Amino acid sequence: MQFIDTHIHLQDFKADFAPPVLDNPAARRFITVSAQAADFAKAATLAKAYPDKVVPAFGVHPWHWREGADTEEVRDYLRQFPNALVGEIGVDGLKEPPNEEQAQLFAAQLEIAREFARPVIVHAARAFPALTQFENALKKVKFVHHGFVKNRELIKFINKTGGYFGLGAHFLKQEKAVAMLAEMPKNKILFETDAPYQLREETYNQTVQENLAKLAVISGLSAAEIEELLIQNAEDFLKC
Repeated sequence: MQFIDTHIHLQDFKADFAPPVLDNPAARRFITVSAQAADFAKAATLAKAYPDKVVPAFGVHPWHWREGADTEEVRDYLRQFPNALVGEIGVDGLKEPPNEEQAQLFAAQLEIAREFARPVIVHAARAFPALTQFENALKKVKFVHHGFVKNRELIKFINKTGGYFGLGAHFLKQEKAVAMLAEMPKNKILFETDAPYQLREETYNQTVQENLAKLAVISGLSAAEIEELLIQNAEDFLKC
């Protein structure tokens, strides 16, 4: 199946420019996502080397709030790449409780996304209450909740704020995936891998096809139907 991977960290692959992945004829496009300022130049290089396949995203992940963020640098890269997204940004409770510094960083980057009218990749692991504090700001941007797993209250919140759902390997493993998917607007679901972290670089091409097939079964759609739906949704999400 043809696909668009809406969340991948190509700059962190071992292979230079990840040629086995980028040369895959089934891959229409990759959104290569930054986590820290040190990723920006690498993501930009990939986007310049593969302009038809790589769409960069620039932002500082909540795990890196202590390093600070030069928001003007984010703006500079968005000016250089008119198709670039903002991300991955957000709040996080995996490593430590969400805090005011995370929130301030998230708010500043959401404002940049609004200013440039760019789509946003949101990370909010174990941080639902903290995320809800940004309801009004999220309504002003186009965003995807990356790595959605199994929270019905979160589904309601994402629907309320008009967001997209980033569905990857973790979602596909959930026992209630069919029921949860039924509560998501079909035009708001996106396919992602979070490779090389949630999907191994060495088996990327094979595992992508396996995961797409699983998503087709969960959705009750044929392979051709899920392919068309996911590509159309991704194209709509990428429009600035």
